[in-house]
Amino acid sequence: MKKRERQLPRIEKKTKKTGSIEGTVGLFYLLFLAILICAEIQLAAFQSTSLYLEDALAASNLASAVIDFREYGITHTVRISNSAEAYERYVAAIRENLQLNEDWECSNRKLISGRVTIERYIVYNVEENVVYISQVAENGQINEEQGVLGSVSAPDGTLIERTGIYSEISFPIEVFWGSAVQAHKGKLVDIVAGSKAL
Repeated sequence: MKKRERQLPRIEKKTKKTGSIEGTVGLFYLLFLAILICAEIQLAAFQSTSLYLEDALAASNLASAVIDFREYGITHTVRISNSAEAYERYVAAIRENLQLNEDWECSNRKLISGRVTIERYIVYNVEENVVYISQVAENGQINEEQGVLGSVSAPDGTLIERTGIYSEISFPIEVFWGSAVQAHKGKLVDIVAGSKAL
């Protein structure tokens, strides 16, 4: 007689696939790192654009600040007597400084991705305790006001203490993957006299 051997059911050990969790976590970290690097690069580009535009605005404001030398020679008062002429000089200077074409678009599309618009151009003339404010609209119309020295502020919040010019532009700037946002940049430039240089 044959002995029957009893076979026990075969139990297979299930083994974990090593690396599946580690691979998922590693992929997550790589994706997070890639997004972080892209954000840092974009932030550096924004900061570079901001500095470039601030310099261009300051240079354009200074180019338009043609003071009345006769008035300065007689009274030692720094005054920008012709706001319309100053605005014309500003328009020419900002176009040149930002290298804008006839449509007011920048040749460097990574810097400014569309049309530049002059939002504000304001001339502040300070004489004794009075601030004379001349705001030039895009159509060339001049709105004039006056205020008391120490109580007038530029649109950026800076207190007006000396004769100066404030200008502000708006422009689209490209962000991630081709989408654009509208940005604004303004700058106040003081024209000082006396012991300080003009």
